[in-house]
Amino acid sequence: MRFLFTQTEDTTTGIIETLTFDVDGDGNDDETTLQGRFLEDSELTFTNEKPYVIYGYAGVNAGKTLTMEAGARVHFHSDSGIIVTDNATLNINGELSTDQDVLDNEVILEGDRLEPLYTDVPGQWGTIWLFNGSVNNTINYATIRNATIGILSEGNQDATNDKLTITNSQVYNASSFGILGRATSIAAENVVINNCGQSSFAGALGGKYNFTHCSIVNYWNSSFRQFPSLLLNDFVLDENGIPITNDLTEANFTNCIIYGNDDPEFLLENEGSVFNYKFTNCLLRFNNNNIEGTGNYMFDDTDFYVDNIFNLDPDFEDPFENLMRIGEGSGANGIALPLMPAGSDLLNRVRNTTEPDSGAFESMVFED
Repeated sequence: MRFLFTQTEDTTTGIIETLTFDVDGDGNDDETTLQGRFLEDSELTFTNEKPYVIYGYAGVNAGKTLTMEAGARVHFHSDSGIIVTDNATLNINGELSTDQDVLDNEVILEGDRLEPLYTDVPGQWGTIWLFNGSVNNTINYATIRNATIGILSEGNQDATNDKLTITNSQVYNASSFGILGRATSIAAENVVINNCGQSSFAGALGGKYNFTHCSIVNYWNSSFRQFPSLLLNDFVLDENGIPITNDLTEANFTNCIIYGNDDPEFLLENEGSVFNYKFTNCLLRFNNNNIEGTGNYMFDDTDFYVDNIFNLDPDFEDPFENLMRIGEGSGANGIALPLMPAGSDLLNRVRNTTEPDSGAFESMVFED
């Protein structure tokens, strides 16, 4: 194990170090209550030689890049995480194993309690926080599990490059949100999110989002869940309950599965005038006659909904155990829009060129 004690205490004063950076974008460093420190240059590459254990928040300072190499294992203590600050970057560079159907060279980020009892316990650590001003963050072949919020991405929705590009990755067991975007820009492909205490993905306060061949599902059964698998809105309420809006410039979900153990499993709420979204060739769970055909749920309006399938069983292998491959009886089979090139699924299996499946996985026959 390699221990990174970012939550350090001055033995003379008893003061615990907190991160100081430009919180409000005014060009001045601000005091925060976020316990941690910025990583030294020698600490900015996480290798697969030894697992890392992080206490407190590990900060990536302005102009720096934190790189996690294939096979790296990162464990977080309670109330710990990673924060990527102004003009800083996070690159997680996992790889697929040479053995198909196995992900053993990915990067894994999880809590530091390794007893079997804690394998799937949500909320064991904080979040990966892509702070407003961080740039060109990429995540490929990673599994992020047991956090409070798996990834929190804020700001920069109009950046030339998306604030976050996440591919071939899985986010499980977040006690709050799997991925939470706030007025930000995210591109995702072959991503699975499941088992979150609120929404699996929430695009809040507008932004720009493009999800392709993703499985945004939620089979949370640990407590009452207030929100559906997918939440989109373009506002926050001020202290007087008055909405402050920001444009949702685009939110495109193509060849996705949006499903779960509640109904309906997506919620679209807007207060502003720019609220652009589109669902194309998706398997969607929405069976509510009270609101279907009203507002944002006009499913025959091809400006917003094209060739979707509703309420058919996705035939997940075992969603309550985060086994999210789909079987031969899935309602997502053969419904996807063929893309060029056809590409591969999360396990690097080449997709059907004429009738691909929606979601992150091509279907398979499960072994008994």
